[in-house]
Amino acid sequence: MNEHLVKFWLFATHWIELDTFDTEEELNDEIELLHRQNLPTKVRQRTKKDGGEELVLYVKQADRDYARYCTGWRPGM
Repeated sequence: MNEHLVKFWLFATHWIELDTFDTEEELNDEIELLHRQNLPTKVRQRTKKDGGEELVLYVKQADRDYARYCTGWRPGM
């Protein structure tokens, strides 16, 4: 599917990218933390510019700051 179309649909439905992961184990740890707080999540796989695959974690826009607080997210991590 077209990457621009996917980004537009996610934006229009109020989903925002929280973080990216290289392995499913890292992703599952983060999802577990968010689900304990009853925060809805979406995950999708996309191709990086270097050709590799990455997993992208999305949360609802209204929950973004709380999700960052729960996971200890910091800019540039």
